[in-house]
Amino acid sequence: MSYYYSYYLGYKKDNKIYPLGPFDHKGAIKAVICRSRSYASNLHDRFSFVTEDELTDELKKAFEYEAWDGKVGVQDIKVLMLSKLPTGSYIRKGYFLIEDVERYEKDQCTEECFYVYKSPEVYAAMLKNEALLGPAAPKIDCEGNPIETYSASDFMYYAYPDYSSENYESSLIRDFADVLETYPTISEDNIVVLETEG
Repeated sequence: MSYYYSYYLGYKKDNKIYPLGPFDHKGAIKAVICRSRSYASNLHDRFSFVTEDELTDELKKAFEYEAWDGKVGVQDIKVLMLSKLPTGSYIRKGYFLIEDVERYEKDQCTEECFYVYKSPEVYAAMLKNEALLGPAAPKIDCEGNPIETYSASDFMYYAYPDYSSENYESSLIRDFADVLETYPTISEDNIVVLETEG
């Protein structure tokens, strides 16, 4: 069964939380982004549950659902101030295996194929050591099986968007919040991100 993390926008006023949107043409709140557990980052771990004191009637109404027995309930809602979202680029840069870059560019794998990575500092050290000492000697594990080793010539500098990162999800949420910040009483200081899961 699929499990999803959904993010919405709200705002705080007098320590109470109200829904901000987005809303559809019927007035139902819609997620800014919705990610399945398979592709989601750990952004959801930063959120804490909305307390009873923070709940407003408007927030309850926005997150109402009808249970199998016909009773109306309210989803569990988590909250995080917009200003507490991670910042930074979701573009990942460094030295990656040339063969992985080729596969990625041919659409034969996603960003998940970049398992082998070297930072610029480590790559520079590899390059220097190989120039001075030659390629690294083959290695074996405790059972005598060969361990795959790579030389500096197997890598290239590359950059790609990491769509499964916290920074990517945060960027999408911030972009949408920028649109709603135009209301007179709404600013980054009181916008909150609301999260539901299940």
